[in-house]
Amino acid sequence: MIIYVCKICGRAIKSNVPPTCCYFDNCHSLENISNEDAVKMGLFELSKGFTAIFSDGPNWAVIFEFPGDYKYHPFTGEQAPAVLSRGKLTDFQDQIMRKVINNE
Repeated sequence: MIIYVCKICGRAIKSNVPPTCCYFDNCHSLENISNEDAVKMGLFELSKGFTAIFSDGPNWAVIFEFPGDYKYHPFTGEQAPAVLSRGKLTDFQDQIMRKVINNE
């Protein structure tokens, strides 16, 4: 699977097929990045606990870095129903801020 990152919001998606838009903001400004760059950027770290796999038949299987932010189908751009309420970028940011405040 190839990793694609939205140039606007920074959310990442893994897919065998290039998405046409970002799953969060429906932006069409995506770029693929290497696995090495993904590691440097901290994308898809299992310790975050937010990654989820979705599949809609044999032609559409993706891994969202923040599945709670899934608002638009990454291949059609159509508005998606709410799938998960947890696993949002803001949840991850809240965890980081709690660690900073508590000097962890």
